[in-house]
Amino acid sequence: MRWIAAHTWLLLLIPLVSGILLCYYTGFPKDLFHKTEVDYIDCDTVLALHIVSEGQERAKTIRYTAEAADKSRILLYLQKDSLPYPDMGDILLVKTMVQRGDTLGNFDYGRYLRLQGIVGSAWAHRGNWQIIGHSPLKGLCATAERCQRWLYQRYKQMGIHEPELGILSALTLGYREELDKQVQQSFSAAGAMHILAVSGLHTGIVWGIIVWILTLGGYARPLYHQRGRRTLLVSTTLIALWSYAFLTGLSPSVMRSALMVTLLSIGGILERNMQGLNYLAAAAVIILLINPLALWSVSFQLSFAAMAAIILVAQRMQQRIVLRGKVKQYIGSLLIMSIAAQIGTLPLTLHYFGQTSNFFALTNIVVIPAAFVLLLLGIAALTFSWCIVGTWLASIAQLTTHWLRLFVEWIEHLPYSTTHIHLSTTSVILCYLAIAFSLLMMRGDKTHWWWLIGVVASAIAIIIIEIPILKIL
Repeated sequence: MRWIAAHTWLLLLIPLVSGILLCYYTGFPKDLFHKTEVDYIDCDTVLALHIVSEGQERAKTIRYTAEAADKSRILLYLQKDSLPYPDMGDILLVKTMVQRGDTLGNFDYGRYLRLQGIVGSAWAHRGNWQIIGHSPLKGLCATAERCQRWLYQRYKQMGIHEPELGILSALTLGYREELDKQVQQSFSAAGAMHILAVSGLHTGIVWGIIVWILTLGGYARPLYHQRGRRTLLVSTTLIALWSYAFLTGLSPSVMRSALMVTLLSIGGILERNMQGLNYLAAAAVIILLINPLALWSVSFQLSFAAMAAIILVAQRMQQRIVLRGKVKQYIGSLLIMSIAAQIGTLPLTLHYFGQTSNFFALTNIVVIPAAFVLLLLGIAALTFSWCIVGTWLASIAQLTTHWLRLFVEWIEHLPYSTTHIHLSTTSVILCYLAIAFSLLMMRGDKTHWWWLIGVVASAIAIIIIEIPILKIL
């Protein structure tokens, strides 16, 4: 009964996820793919498409997200040429063929697109499309994206140039449209890709900065002890936090982390001492109620897996590892958080991307403090962009970003920096079973060794499934 009382949100999350899986696999009582069922798949057609995203430049094409008259969404690839490209908000008349996408090995690209709410992809020559009008995008998310692009342009005007511009804008604004592919590969190989996607790490840093400012560096502690003032502090902090989320384009990862911080803050005001898993599950429930297909989003799975691992694994590691001294405690905390997050996300990373960094712990000792510094510099530079101070801060931010890039590239080129392994869905489930058995083994102050049987059995099953020789035998 105690466990049930302490995990009420988890008990709501389990039937919700089960219901979504039931709808997805059976189509009853509601087909989750109903928005992507259209009658113009795999046939020549002429469509009026509204461009709802910025163009992403590829080797031979530029990719847009476009919306048809029935509100269905399509990935539109336009051939590169010397003519002006359409802007976000333009309406195009396009002669094309919309296709679901091929199956590459075990990866069904068409299914993947439909999980994102996209019907399929279409390709068009220059002679097969023309701009017939313009309709500015409306809504909160469209306004947030325009603010995001405006802030990116401010960075450019202050003299920050590529590739540092792409890194800084991705790290501080979540704007990744101009991020160089080679830079992405370097950060991925070094285990630092998470700092280029504004998420829980960035939201936590911003939240800490806001609280530090509002409490005058921690000296105004009465704000925490008087309920009225604490409520005012939390309200002001949440307004500032959601304003930052708005300026970063209201990306799903930012909204997830901001939602969890909001629930934690409200719980603090109400003096509810719930476990971290409850807040995490509450955020997941709200997101899945709004968009059930988010359950299959890679970013959703990775972010919640990382947070769950930090709550469950890091707590147990901190109980068993005692460090003395502020420097040792700081470095130890970074390593524990990095290792916990890596444990939680490693099965999914190997399943979706087929590689992982072997030096992620070393990388995070540097990149996490660097992310904190760059967030401070970036926000300050944008705040003072109207005067010379902003230009100075932008120059410091560019230099810091340059050093960070060099460090990441150095990690990337170290021997054995990455491991390439692809895990099947069954192996991913077995990996998480092994992690669960390990957590049960370390439950409480004693080590319960009988759970080691489950860990070993899961590991043996993974080896049998993944090693080709054993499959033949």
